[in-house]
Amino acid sequence: MKFPKTTECRHWRFTLVASKSEKLDQEGEEEQELDLEEDTEKPRVVDLIEHNGYFREGGYGLPDSECYALYIALHMLAIKEPISTVRFFGKIFGTKMNYYVAEVDLTIEELDRRIREFELKDMPGEEGLDEDKPPDAGEEQKELGGEETKEEKPKVPVPPKLPPLPKSTWTPPIPIPVERPGQGVNKKVFYVCNQPGEPWVVLPDVTPDQIRVARLTVRCMTGDLDAEVLTFPPFEGTERNYLRAQIARIHASTSISPQGFFTFGSGEEEEDIDLEEGGGDLAFSPNPYYRGHTLKDLLDSNLTYWVHHGRYILKQGRTLWWNPNAGMDEGVEEEEDEGPVPIPPESGPMLFTPLSEDARIEGLPAWSTRISSTLVPERALAVLRSNIWPGAVAYSTSGKKSECLYVGWGLKNQPPNFSPLQLALPQDEYIIGPEVMEMADPTFADEEAYRIAHLPPPPPPELPGEGEGFALEEEEED
Repeated sequence: MKFPKTTECRHWRFTLVASKSEKLDQEGEEEQELDLEEDTEKPRVVDLIEHNGYFREGGYGLPDSECYALYIALHMLAIKEPISTVRFFGKIFGTKMNYYVAEVDLTIEELDRRIREFELKDMPGEEGLDEDKPPDAGEEQKELGGEETKEEKPKVPVPPKLPPLPKSTWTPPIPIPVERPGQGVNKKVFYVCNQPGEPWVVLPDVTPDQIRVARLTVRCMTGDLDAEVLTFPPFEGTERNYLRAQIARIHASTSISPQGFFTFGSGEEEEDIDLEEGGGDLAFSPNPYYRGHTLKDLLDSNLTYWVHHGRYILKQGRTLWWNPNAGMDEGVEEEEDEGPVPIPPESGPMLFTPLSEDARIEGLPAWSTRISSTLVPERALAVLRSNIWPGAVAYSTSGKKSECLYVGWGLKNQPPNFSPLQLALPQDEYIIGPEVMEMADPTFADEEAYRIAHLPPPPPPELPGEGEGFALEEEEED
């Protein structure tokens, strides 16, 4: 069919082609937007194969076969769980099985859900009256109007008077609140499995009391998350809780990076955080303007070009100090002489503190440095090994690559030897007195002396001459 060569037909054909092209452009833009949304929502998995290659170059890391299987397992974890980023934290040995640990960041929706559940647990429950509770028998008698009948009770013999019952002088410590999910020691979430390919199990949030007890004990992992933890002081929870406490301690001490590798990101405002107490809980992110350091600076024995990006855990078991003196102000005003002693606030090093300020261990620095290759220094990298947590290593190239890894038993180096906490002295059960003192059994000599001492007195002896005089008087009378 041929169209007439008129201006109207040409205009109609031009508008038809233009409308089709606009539709195609709109569909293409929508597809691009969907692809961008999918890319943003897709969780980010840290390239374990690349980092493991650098660790192998420095003399550490995992075998290639184990690394590939673990890399696939991390991708499966990112698909199944609501997480935004995932990285391989390390491997912890056990007496029966090992633990592979993955460190993840939750999505915003999942984090909000956990925070709501955490807040609901802390809300006190309303204790209502039990309507189904039956009334007392005495109340029933009063309602019936009957007077209480006095029944003659049988006389019961009065028991002997006993010493007063002892009163315990032990006072429980003040319970320290747990840091909410996404904050402090619970900033990250950790998943574990015994073999790559097995289901990942999420570890529960850690409490300050669990960290306090874990610092006082030494125990190897077994590989069973439900195994009982028998320690003194008693540990509240199973091995999954103990493993989470040890991971929190390792993460706080061995998370290091070159200076300037991370920078403070969009977190909480500085006005709301007291940076002098524990370093706060500021958020940080990779620095896009980081250009790296030379190997000479990274291998410097002073370690001024390496910093901590793990949050320091206070003695309280938290990264942000909780003030237990809030309820003591009124008591101190009323009883100034014998009021409760206020607890001084704790403080620790801030974020991005240089490693040069770490405490030395038996004259050795906390970290040891080495270069991966002296033959080709332009392609070498700097490797740091922890002397406090054996198994913790970190590497950095002269460019923009750096990562941390832990492969060990999860035990801290405590020279010269570990000294377990001693049991407390038992309190006196009763006041010491003759009623409660244990008496020794008498010996045979004691019994014989007692028998002799309690013999009846002998009869009085007769005086001489008393009997002869009486006989003479009888003869004279005769």
